[in-house]
Amino acid sequence: MSLPALFTHACAGGTPTLPDLQGQPPRVVLDTGVVVSALLFGGPVAGRLRRAWRHGFCRPVVCRHTLLDLTRQLGQERLGLSMVEQQQLLGEYLPYVLKVRAALSAPAEAVPAGLVFVQLAMAGQAHAVVTSDASLLAMAGRLPFAVLALEPFLHLLRAMPITPAPLRAALSRR
Repeated sequence: MSLPALFTHACAGGTPTLPDLQGQPPRVVLDTGVVVSALLFGGPVAGRLRRAWRHGFCRPVVCRHTLLDLTRQLGQERLGLSMVEQQQLLGEYLPYVLKVRAALSAPAEAVPAGLVFVQLAMAGQAHAVVTSDASLLAMAGRLPFAVLALEPFLHLLRAMPITPAPLRAALSRR
């Protein structure tokens, strides 16, 4: 799909939508905070996101930098997770991701967190970035992909006619 075809469309009232993907699951960049929350904290919203990536209703897109950031976040002392627990949590996410090479425009330490997700979305031709970051959410409508909070993203997924791409099918196409 060409980059112009990835532009976010707006319905009446400015409600974001995703392009017609002809039943394919959307590629989505999940910011690190969203992933950590989904992995660590229960609740219906976190559970719906985990089921969505596990059952192939969306394909999370990651790069080296976002994987390192996720690992760093899970290793924070304040979370109190053992190495085994961290590996188990990563094992609930990493088998379902699409790994992409994303060239950063500056050294990773110098790049604002939001820019990394934008660059990753561009490199991976993502259909959406899902975030809780207010500065990223404020960019909605100005980027060639949807920028959504978690709950609106899940509502869009529910409304889309998606033929899930389970892990086995995703791996067999590589």
